[in-house]
Amino acid sequence: MTRWRRHLNVLTATALLALSTAWAAPEGAKAPPAITNSHASLKAYPSAIISLKDPKTGNLFYAESNGRRLVAFDKIGNILWNVDVFEVLPNSPLGGAPVIRHLKLDQDHLTVTVAKHAYVEVKTDSGKLRYLGAD
Repeated sequence: MTRWRRHLNVLTATALLALSTAWAAPEGAKAPPAITNSHASLKAYPSAIISLKDPKTGNLFYAESNGRRLVAFDKIGNILWNVDVFEVLPNSPLGGAPVIRHLKLDQDHLTVTVAKHAYVEVKTDSGKLRYLGAD
């Protein structure tokens, strides 16, 4: 069991390093079919915003392909933080697919839309999460 966990961590780290070369598509651009078919957020919500770049700091925020985790990279590709946005959601059913649907940058935090209408605030400098509610 320990070996498997170590191996999994290495694979995860390798996958994250590959993302440091990712680019954000212009708003409204269609994702290539290979990406749409492999990313949980895009499968559920084809117009989902799953990556965002902070113009002030150059940091990149990206929803992992499982649609649950949010990762922040600095401008040279180092991982700043990696969080599961579902850990702050209350234990109640969500409307819609349980994935990150939209990212919005607001000064020192991201507002993340989860499923159809649940909202989580994420501090851009630390990855600290706060549940905002659902409408």
